[in-house]
Amino acid sequence: MTALRRTQAVVLSVALAVVAPAVPAAAAGPAGWDHPGFDAEDSYYNPGENAVNATTIAKLSQRWSVALRKHEGSCGGFGAPVIAGGRVVTTDQLGISAFQALTGAPAWHFNWVDPGDSDTAVLAASGNTMIATNGDCNSNSDPDGTLVALDLATGKRRWWVDSDMPIYTVVVDKGMIVVSGESPSDAQAVVAYRVSDGKQAWKRVDYEGSSVCADGRVLVNKGTTTSALSITTGALLWTKPGYWQAKAATPAADRFLVTNGAAMSAINAANGAVMWTAPNKASDLLATDGRRIYRVDDHTVEALDVNSGRSLWSRGLPSEGGQPVRAGGLLYTGGPVLSPTSGAIVAQAKVLTGRPVITGGRLYTVNDGMLSNLAP
Repeated sequence: MTALRRTQAVVLSVALAVVAPAVPAAAAGPAGWDHPGFDAEDSYYNPGENAVNATTIAKLSQRWSVALRKHEGSCGGFGAPVIAGGRVVTTDQLGISAFQALTGAPAWHFNWVDPGDSDTAVLAASGNTMIATNGDCNSNSDPDGTLVALDLATGKRRWWVDSDMPIYTVVVDKGMIVVSGESPSDAQAVVAYRVSDGKQAWKRVDYEGSSVCADGRVLVNKGTTTSALSITTGALLWTKPGYWQAKAATPAADRFLVTNGAAMSAINAANGAVMWTAPNKASDLLATDGRRIYRVDDHTVEALDVNSGRSLWSRGLPSEGGQPVRAGGLLYTGGPVLSPTSGAIVAQAKVLTGRPVITGGRLYTVNDGMLSNLAP
């Protein structure tokens, strides 16, 4: 499981009807999107979706929509939702809100003690526990962080941890939460906590973390080296020269997709061997389905072969692209909805803002403080 602070406001362009029917559509199969990047690998790929596809994307209509809570003076905002346990959970300007996935009925709310000093939380579900991490907004010299665990069904707080260091990266996987950060008053460190009780399990000082995990391997940096740590024990699994930042991992968890600021490379997750390097292909906005890597760079989306890094196709976008998302045989780009195999445009019409979450035959999006559920 992963969560990370990627840009969450992008543009989705699809043909949509926006008049809500009187009753919600029939329930789809089990739905889940329990991390911002869908899975522990941050792949942004949902292989189980099949209802929202090329033949139904233009038939989507709004099933329900709810206004998220607003608060004047809040420094937090509205994030993309997480779907788990029949709940749709998202951040708002007071804290966190959960809704029934089928109807949009409120399930629970959680408030920060001081919304004016609490930034937008990163959310991830681990079993029946919702993990939220955030930080304060009003200190540049000594910012702090917060980790809180909530009961997914009720929103009841299970535990709370105050972190002396700010939290910049978050990984949730295998019953562990791994965060990292630094400030003028706090040494750089990677710290792990147990989901069950919030107790610290291990700590690595002078390491910089990432928000990507590949089957229990967390990629970290120290100086000019890159290493993999065991998420459960913090043990050093391998170290290689070079500074590579993890942006995603393949759904099979067999390789990390990393950048050094200019090039993109695929690194063997088991031993750190560099499998290939693609010059000038660095991007913070990646998705992968295990066959292709989708990268967005400004007004362009490109697909690379996952085994070689070779460019397969490229398409210009009418506006700056956002986080690519793969689900139901479609590629969402923050602009037109494309075919992942060819880059051909599948749907393009009315504009919605918000990174889409597609699961269980539904498309969820947050648009200017409105959480919406759409289905064919």
